[in-house]
Amino acid sequence: MIGLIATILTGIALRNYVFLLVIPAYVLRFRDRDLSLAAFYLYVLLMTVSLPGISIYTWEGLRLAGFVALSTVLALDDVLRGVKIGKEELILSAVLIASALTDYTFLIALLAVVTYSTYRHFGKVVAYLAGWLGVSAVVMYLTKDSLSDPVGQAFVLIGLGLLFILLAERKDVEFLEVRLFGKK
Repeated sequence: MIGLIATILTGIALRNYVFLLVIPAYVLRFRDRDLSLAAFYLYVLLMTVSLPGISIYTWEGLRLAGFVALSTVLALDDVLRGVKIGKEELILSAVLIASALTDYTFLIALLAVVTYSTYRHFGKVVAYLAGWLGVSAVVMYLTKDSLSDPVGQAFVLIGLGLLFILLAERKDVEFLEVRLFGKK
């Protein structure tokens, strides 16, 4: 439920209503996880095509990247784990709704909710996430004069993410295993 709220609020903040296409993935999750994942991947493809190519070095680009990445992580977590409506989910959803008054507070709340959710579900993996974000910020800052193309920026972030995944695997950090055709 947290991911659904975050994604809808992201669509409203970005004035891009393609984000509402995440709703079928949530509805399908009540019936079948595999169909829900297929709908989610279709949603991600449609969302990606609808987004403008803006440099991450501008506020608009940073805002876009933050909103999209964080809300997509929360939505994918809901699709994989199942839609739960409990006290904790309601509180976190209320925090997101209350923070949506300005872009700054919404971005900070999204980051806080993703960090909390990651820590709650994955434990010490959150340290690798924080390390990746920190190193990515430093590398992007140091290369801002030579890396103005949004595609190049995306490749740097993906490459650094893969590096941190390899480090986490090497250190035997346990990730939640999600099989392709698993328990419904």
